[in-house]
Amino acid sequence: MWKRLRTGIIYMLMLSLVFELGLVYSTQSVAAADQYDDLREKWKSFLTGGSYSTSDPDVAAKITDITNTAQGYWSIMEMSPTRTYLWSDLDDSATTDARTISSNMSLSYSRLYAMALAYSSNGSSLYHDTSLLADTISGLDWMRANKYIPGGTKPGNWFDWEIGSPRSLNNTTVLLYDNLTLTQISTYMDAVESYSPTVNMTGANRVDKSRIVAVRGILVKSSTKIANARDGLTNVFAYVTTSDGFYPDGSFIQHLKVPYTGGYGAGLLSDVADIVYLLNGSTWQVTNSGLQNTYKWVYDSFEPLMYKGAIMDMSRGRGIARRFGNDHASATSVLDAVIQMSQLAPSTDAANFKSMVKYWIGSDTFYSYYPNAASIYHLVLAKSIMSDAAVVLRGEPVGYRNFAAMDRTVQRRPDYGFALSMSSSRVYNYETVNNENLKGWYTADGMTYLYNEDLGHYSDEYWGLVNKYRLPGTTVDTQTRADKSGQTYLSSKNWVGGSVIAGTHGTAGMELDTYGNTLTARKSWFMFADKIVALGAGINSTDGRTIETIVENRKIKDDSTNVLTVNGTAKSSTLGWSETMGSVNRIHLSGNVPGSDIGYYFPGGSVVKGLRQARTGAWTSVNTYVKTMDSTVVTKNFLTLWFDHGISPSGGSYSYVILPNKTSAQVDTYASNPDITILENSSTAQAVIDSSAHVTGINFWDSVSKTVYAGGVPFLTSNGKASVMTLEGSGGDLEVAVSDPTQANTGTVQLEINKAAASVISADPAVTVTQLQPTIKLSVNVSGAMGKTFKVKLDTALVNENFNAMTIGSAPTGWTLDQTGGVVDIVNDPSSTDKSMRIRDTSNTLVAGATRSFTASATPVTAEFKMKVGTTQNFYYTKLTSGSTVAVRLRTYAGKLQVSNGGSYADVETITPGNWYTIKLVADPATDKADVYFDGVLKQSNVNFTNAVSAIDTIEFVTHSTSSSMAMQVDNVLVTN
Repeated sequence: MWKRLRTGIIYMLMLSLVFELGLVYSTQSVAAADQYDDLREKWKSFLTGGSYSTSDPDVAAKITDITNTAQGYWSIMEMSPTRTYLWSDLDDSATTDARTISSNMSLSYSRLYAMALAYSSNGSSLYHDTSLLADTISGLDWMRANKYIPGGTKPGNWFDWEIGSPRSLNNTTVLLYDNLTLTQISTYMDAVESYSPTVNMTGANRVDKSRIVAVRGILVKSSTKIANARDGLTNVFAYVTTSDGFYPDGSFIQHLKVPYTGGYGAGLLSDVADIVYLLNGSTWQVTNSGLQNTYKWVYDSFEPLMYKGAIMDMSRGRGIARRFGNDHASATSVLDAVIQMSQLAPSTDAANFKSMVKYWIGSDTFYSYYPNAASIYHLVLAKSIMSDAAVVLRGEPVGYRNFAAMDRTVQRRPDYGFALSMSSSRVYNYETVNNENLKGWYTADGMTYLYNEDLGHYSDEYWGLVNKYRLPGTTVDTQTRADKSGQTYLSSKNWVGGSVIAGTHGTAGMELDTYGNTLTARKSWFMFADKIVALGAGINSTDGRTIETIVENRKIKDDSTNVLTVNGTAKSSTLGWSETMGSVNRIHLSGNVPGSDIGYYFPGGSVVKGLRQARTGAWTSVNTYVKTMDSTVVTKNFLTLWFDHGISPSGGSYSYVILPNKTSAQVDTYASNPDITILENSSTAQAVIDSSAHVTGINFWDSVSKTVYAGGVPFLTSNGKASVMTLEGSGGDLEVAVSDPTQANTGTVQLEINKAAASVISADPAVTVTQLQPTIKLSVNVSGAMGKTFKVKLDTALVNENFNAMTIGSAPTGWTLDQTGGVVDIVNDPSSTDKSMRIRDTSNTLVAGATRSFTASATPVTAEFKMKVGTTQNFYYTKLTSGSTVAVRLRTYAGKLQVSNGGSYADVETITPGNWYTIKLVADPATDKADVYFDGVLKQSNVNFTNAVSAIDTIEFVTHSTSSSMAMQVDNVLVTN
């Protein structure tokens, strides 16, 4: 108490002396306020929050936190006239570690800023506390005289000298400006000028420099400096194709080759928003057209990675090793930036940004934004957005994004997010700086992330405790690794990336070449509408150690009551349980909260190992950096599942399907009737078809021609390395997506698809369709594409007819007609505005019919059409034929629709004259079998052809009767192969 009183008395005596001697204590007393002063006051208001109500409980809590933080630092601050440090825990007088010395300097300045903030914050019990002010200024003077001395060397971390310290010092000077002498301001700013005189460097560091130069320019009233700061942003606005910055595909890289959207990228966005706000309306306002790109970054780079208030860990680099810097805490920088940008962006963007903010804050049930906002200023704006009924919720950004420039992919579905972290010859495997992220060995070796309603899964001690040798999705050598080993390793492999189709489905692959061993593998992930298929092949090692592929490593409840069900049987929930489980077909793990269950399906059955364990440790195992380390010992429980490929495997493989949010019963149902088929899982190609979504994904691994087969029939051929997806639309269209994941092909990818097409509907400029029939051939120029997916859409309908373009009463064009015993014409159905083709008898000569020929197909042919009959006393026929040889025949008889099954008929469904029905035939010449669907339901499967054929080339509709009253109508005839 006496120390505080003594300090206050000394301060008041000095203040009296200043006025008695006529010294200038306030810079504002020598001249009228000018534009520099206006900007300085604007920045001070920004730092302190400006106008706010202390009766708001969230604002009051923020002020309390600001006060407590400052009081805590002030209470332990060293005040001795002979002091050699400001805080004992930052005493570096005995250390030779230069990085510790520079770090302590930055930490000291950040503490002085915290004290200045409390002094300047209205509502704080320390607001305008003269003793606090005196000690804060005394600390600033001591730092300037003893630590941050102009013209000196920069031992330790350059960041502390050029960014960390000057940033805090600038802000502190702004807050205390009216209480500092011109000499003090000048000496502080001389030090800043010495170490950060201009805007240089790249990416987030460049924006940091811009902010430092801008604020210093305002403080010393230098138009040149402010202009330099503004113009320094120009390079940041521009998209890059190498090194640091934002890429056209939405990627963000810092430190040359490290994905950092959720780390440096978030800081960059926040700082740009702050600078634009600060200079807005002034002589130095940012008017560069590149500013528009910052709005695109929000949509393309940040929104896909924000999951209900958290920024995905795969984009945070070494930040994952900070205990209190989890994915939700790190996302506050993104929220701060988007909140700020919503105040200045064009109206459409501003509305969208507010909608994002409202959704992110409102959906985050794990972490509250308000007490963690950068300032009261952001807090007040956020609350205004949340209370504005005109702001609608943005909702989940459903879709698929391939960030090819940083080897990351993410799929967003309405109820989950799936992310994949990889590395290559272009992107580092992981980064360790300042002894942070010491065990990031496998975090980019194909690690998979599943985000669901368990919002705290990756936040609540996960990275401090998870087994770093067993990260989900990775294939690893079980060798013992040293801290930091292999960091910034570049693989020798460039086949890393994938393709996307319809904006929602994606295929990714990674040719694994790990650090410090001989392990190699080819790994693929196929992300469909509600499932993820994981395949591995060519798993080889010669080091004499066990190789594992990790299916899952999930943090479970503290009481370990999550039920693990394997093949329908619950396993032990006791911690320490471990088991090697054979013939595993399916697994279900109950989640920590509703909406977080996970299922796993193992095609063909697999041997899976399981372990339920408690893990205890401290974050110092992954982080010993003085600024962020935490030695608290914590415990969490984990459930791990993995494949054991044995010692030095040759040609090892695996396959499994992740089923997010499926209940145990739903997993059982899925496993009994899966909708995925693995077409191939080899070291040359990996391919999967999702029959429910009609999507196929294929990864071709080698620079040779390779064909993938479906049902024993050639499906698709590539001339070399590529990622390919196909989507068969309900209207007979086929979409094809192609990319070069190697990013090394300076030529073309050549594809041949074993289907015929009638025409090209649309195509990217890089795609050339060289042939439509009897197979489709494409040439895709991927030179310089940087992993981009190119698309083409084709009309593959062999027949696609709805008759609406024809004239009522006329004969249908394009069809071969038999009208010797009747009439085939176009009519308008009274119950519909659609026109249809009518086939009717008129003269009792038994036959009237219409036939449509098409390109012969040896692959499965699907014929779908609508049909209505006038009577069921005799026969109406639908036939798929090869010339005159009937392959499949449908008929009506005695009120039934029947299908020929070899030499006999089988009932399909009861039909009523006068009603429309939708019929679908799927006929496969390779097996001479057919399936029949009635109104969308499979009614008969694997029926035998009437006659074996090698191909199908005709569809025929016929009335066969002795009655002149017979008539049938058909519509929407669609035949595809």
